Amino acid sequence: MTRTSKLLSLAVAATLAACGGSKGGGSTGGTTVTSTPNSMTGIVTDVGTGGRLGGATVSGGGQSTTSAADGSFQLANLPAGAVHLSVVKSGYAPGYTNGQSSATSGDGLIVKLKKTGSGTAYDPATAKIFTTTTEAGPYRLAMGANTLDTTGTTGPYTVTVTPLDPTKEADALPGNLDASGVGTAVLLPVTFAEFSILDSTGKRLNLKSSASATVELPIPATLRATYPLGSKIHCYAYSPTGGTWNDFVDGTVVKSTEDGVTPVLQAALRHFSWYGGAPQGNKCVDTYVSVVSAVDGKPLPNARVEATPGTVGYTDAKGEAVVRTTTDGPPTVYTAYRTYIDTDGSVSGMKGAKVIEFGRVEDDGLAGLTGSVPCTSAPSGSLAPRAMAAIRTGTTIKLGVVKDLVYDAQAILMTGEIIVTLRQGVPAPDGTIESGSQIDTTGAKITLTPAGGSPIAVTELGGGSYMTASPAIVAGKAYTLAIDADGNGSVDALSTIVAVGDLAITHPADKSTVTAAALAGTSTAGWATLTDSATATATAGYSPFYWVTASPVDGALQSLAFYMGTDRIFPLYNLYGTTATAPLLPGDYTASATAFSGFAAGASGFTMSNNIVGANVTGQFFSFSSGGSITFTVQ
Repeated sequence: MTRTSKLLSLAVAATLAACGGSKGGGSTGGTTVTSTPNSMTGIVTDVGTGGRLGGATVSGGGQSTTSAADGSFQLANLPAGAVHLSVVKSGYAPGYTNGQSSATSGDGLIVKLKKTGSGTAYDPATAKIFTTTTEAGPYRLAMGANTLDTTGTTGPYTVTVTPLDPTKEADALPGNLDASGVGTAVLLPVTFAEFSILDSTGKRLNLKSSASATVELPIPATLRATYPLGSKIHCYAYSPTGGTWNDFVDGTVVKSTEDGVTPVLQAALRHFSWYGGAPQGNKCVDTYVSVVSAVDGKPLPNARVEATPGTVGYTDAKGEAVVRTTTDGPPTVYTAYRTYIDTDGSVSGMKGAKVIEFGRVEDDGLAGLTGSVPCTSAPSGSLAPRAMAAIRTGTTIKLGVVKDLVYDAQAILMTGEIIVTLRQGVPAPDGTIESGSQIDTTGAKITLTPAGGSPIAVTELGGGSYMTASPAIVAGKAYTLAIDADGNGSVDALSTIVAVGDLAITHPADKSTVTAAALAGTSTAGWATLTDSATATATAGYSPFYWVTASPVDGALQSLAFYMGTDRIFPLYNLYGTTATAPLLPGDYTASATAFSGFAAGASGFTMSNNIVGANVTGQFFSFSSGGSITFTVQ
């Protein structure tokens, strides 16, 4: 099959129009489509790359199936009501989600899995520490000797730690953040990881009933101002059997045991599963959401609406639903899904094809509302009178069909402009575009919205490139990029970053002569001190990823000094081929600094995930700035 014919066949099979109509289905051109009773239809994807994951085992409600090569699955003959699904695939942390089925319909779901960390051999008779590091900082698991319950298992044993930053990867958190220990509650996700111990057969192990382990989970950069050192954060572990997050202990924000500087949530872990910190929201509001077709604007019934953070609701015959979210957390993201069967093939080109529609919007207009409702109770679901104080109206989600093509987006925010490159093609197993299938995207609708401002259209230039030179980018200000990759009116992906500022190295001074001892003692930052013009005006939690390099003029690699990390930490030195605390060697140096906000393009030694991840769009959105180069001499 040629590249073109393969693209066309996938596009036809993926359905090209959204539908609206009466409850239980919709209509387009007079054709009736229906939901599948007592079933769940979905797609399994990689949260970090957007890749479709075939071969995943999906189980729930007494049924089990395996996702197809394109990641799609359907579970039929489910019991009516709530169903807890588990999704397992080799190389990925287990995923879980909750859905609803009934005699007339079933949920459409997109289940996102996180690639697991590298496994480390473990002898249960000994104490051991396991670590992994991302751009957020080090994750740490400290196991005591003889604390693992090995009854009925066979060694050797393997431990994996899979980090998850909910500011970028919240879609991979299992289930809904429902704290069963305190009743239904809207929780604010802060930091998470999945901890697994497997025996030689793949059986999952756990701690002895009287034992616990100590974990440290880094606080994401954008949340550090909200949760400073000493903060208490409630910690929860996910229960796969109940489909809920159970209340365990309070953790404390302290400095990392690993590097001595990163703020981490330190807590006791008693059960290996998904685990993390998520304080309960204090102020909540009910949001009335309208879900409509991106094609003709008709209301869509039976759509699942998720508020993140918040609750889940379902649209009525008028395409309306009510969900609860917080006013004291990050901007709320509203996501809607809908599934149905194309009975005559007029929508998809194939009779009986399963169709999933998807849409997403972000709304940061909640903070200004007056009044609130308790965060510890779910909304009634009633769409009756809206003249209440704690009500948010006017939120509309446009749904478009999830296609089998994948889009790769690269977006750079610079002084006075944003440049976006968008390509599409057949998805490879790793989420990238299959070699030879990449083509330029045309007709995409892309907007850039500054915090508190109006959307600015990003103009198509041709060749898959989109740009606008109109916005005056303000250092320290947050900007949200919205991508409608196929131009059907439904937003496929959202990403928000803070623009970096102008950088300058203020110590050592340009053309100065210093001693290694003087450099070490000048600042808690170590050998280099920076200024960043965005720091004074930035939104809370601004913490870009810095590269600082001191290159010897004579090119001797043993004298090269560099640092990669966020602005919270500048180790004394970080030298090529030597220890991290070795002094700078005598000689002449050239020093420079670069800052990235959003995605740190090209960073090495860190586990990094894409920050543009949607239903079928993946990529990176970042702002960067380079500081003025200086020269100095070390005696």
